[in-house]
Amino acid sequence: MNFKRIQWIFVIAFAIFDIVLASYFLIGTHFTAMVKQQGQQQLILKEMHNDEISFAELSTKQPMGYYISANRANSQLTNAAAKLDDQTVRLSNGTLISELNTPIKVSVLNPERQLNDYIKNSRHVLYGSHYVYNKALSSSSTIVYTQMMEGWPVFGGEGQLRFKVSRNHKVYAYTQTYLNNIQVLRPRSVTISQQEAVTWLYKHNYIPNNSKIRWAKLGYTKTLLTKDQTVYVPTWYVEIKTKNSDDVQRLRVNAFNSTLMRNTPEEIDTTQLNQ
Repeated sequence: MNFKRIQWIFVIAFAIFDIVLASYFLIGTHFTAMVKQQGQQQLILKEMHNDEISFAELSTKQPMGYYISANRANSQLTNAAAKLDDQTVRLSNGTLISELNTPIKVSVLNPERQLNDYIKNSRHVLYGSHYVYNKALSSSSTIVYTQMMEGWPVFGGEGQLRFKVSRNHKVYAYTQTYLNNIQVLRPRSVTISQQEAVTWLYKHNYIPNNSKIRWAKLGYTKTLLTKDQTVYVPTWYVEIKTKNSDDVQRLRVNAFNSTLMRNTPEEIDTTQLNQ
């Protein structure tokens, strides 16, 4: 056999060996880092239990999300409001405010059963098919539907239907904000997991001892406001209740960069309904 050919065979064989060895090293390093991170997460969860912080099982799945731009459709609501029946409607600062002529009786435990069909009728609610019932944000006095963007709900007060409920379980009014011109700004990217969001809050002393994490949901909240558009980012929204009091707080963690996001008012000023 030609010596030069043998030399090339050895060169190729050593190159393949180096590639395989490097692959095993990289895989091993990644696996070691992953195991170390999981171990750290378990230690934090144990510390939380020791501090009497209770919570359901937290997912380690890392969903995908986008940077999204959208505009508040003030004029769109204004122009379409005349189509609505059996209600008195007015608009204030881009919010549609409606008082129903005929209140709707709703179930105490499952109010969405009556409202799901109601909002799909364009003579009752504008663009109702774009909203989904959000149990986490709802209460006995307010039933919340959130607009969906790329598979996740909009948090933070915009893109919402908020139905007001009386003590005898009748919906008598609602407010609506609506987002349009929804555009994906960048390719989708991986987010932090539900578990990572909660443990991040704990590590940075945002979760008090002797408290309960009621829920942690992923959705979109606005992060940047420019002249022409508002930018929304995937956000873990976490509700925490102190066990020995009625104190409840909702915190938001940017799901891309693990930073606390400043809260914005969620509640539409419902005093406008009675003016």
